[in-house]
Amino acid sequence: MKAIVKNSRGYGIEVKDIPSPVLQKDEVLVKVEAASICGSDLHMFEGMAAYEWVSTPVTLGHEFAGKVVEVGNSEHEHLLNQTVVINPYIPCGQYQNCLKGNTNLCDYGEGSMGKVPAKSLQYGFRENGGMAEYAAIHHRNVLPIPESVPIEVAGMLEAIGIGVRAIERANILPGDTAVVIGPGPIGLSMIASLSNYGCDRLIVTGLTKDKDRLSLALELGATDIVYADQENVIEAVADLTGGNGVDHVFETSGFHQSLVDAVRLCTKGGEILLIGISPKETTLPTSEIVRGEMTVKGVYGVTEKTMKRTISMAASNKYPYDKLVTHIFSLEEAEKGFEAGLAKDAIKVILKPS
Repeated sequence: MKAIVKNSRGYGIEVKDIPSPVLQKDEVLVKVEAASICGSDLHMFEGMAAYEWVSTPVTLGHEFAGKVVEVGNSEHEHLLNQTVVINPYIPCGQYQNCLKGNTNLCDYGEGSMGKVPAKSLQYGFRENGGMAEYAAIHHRNVLPIPESVPIEVAGMLEAIGIGVRAIERANILPGDTAVVIGPGPIGLSMIASLSNYGCDRLIVTGLTKDKDRLSLALELGATDIVYADQENVIEAVADLTGGNGVDHVFETSGFHQSLVDAVRLCTKGGEILLIGISPKETTLPTSEIVRGEMTVKGVYGVTEKTMKRTISMAASNKYPYDKLVTHIFSLEEAEKGFEAGLAKDAIKVILKPS
């Protein structure tokens, strides 16, 4: 079968013919119908040093969906012919976070004081993922989805789930105000998810080069856009909120100045959700955080509970997730998809086995 393989930590990927998976008794065989290219896939494509923990060679793809066509155990026959999305986190089953259902925070082998990539993050990183014609997946990691969910949307539900996880971590209520910093794939998916939460103001910030993405943000449900390289972001948001700032800031860019801006955009008593990963340490104005009694929270990955909520949201047809898909390629054309992602010509790229 054909698969997108990362063979080394250097630049690029390979489209290779590899053996079809041999099922273990607890696994099911998924015929992949749609796989999404994530930002982490782009970083691995570039050979970014921060992904030295990835086991290579490995078939990439942790955002994907398809149909169960074979089971390794008769106990799982109820999954046959079901369309499923994959939860890429396999719980270690031994330590506190996995035992509590927080598989995105698995601390196996490191301890909870070590803020490292979750050991539970397996498919597409430590085990072969879904950028292939078929994938062998543990039966607990396949989540059935209604046929009403378009397969292209299903293929990126894990990515959408990161924004949903941020909303789960927030204390957002109808009538609240929010800023999403950064119109990348996660930021735009957050706008789509927040579009049905009754926000009084839903503001997104970006740069002039993000003009098309910011226009899309308005289609997805943003009420206002701010060009951070054309105007003072703090003053612009103050004007839009009557000088009050916003109740919630969702920072998706990881850019140093945006982290500082997040504190100043937030109203006293508000909260900041940090979603983007910064490549370097950042100094925040802690005196302002203390005097404003702000809450700062990190957001990382998804849990099974988050994935199930995301599936329900997608199935409701109340959220415009389909507008996030801008490019579709076959596996053979995967490199074009990666290049489109790196060039920021694409929002979400979907790969479809032919």
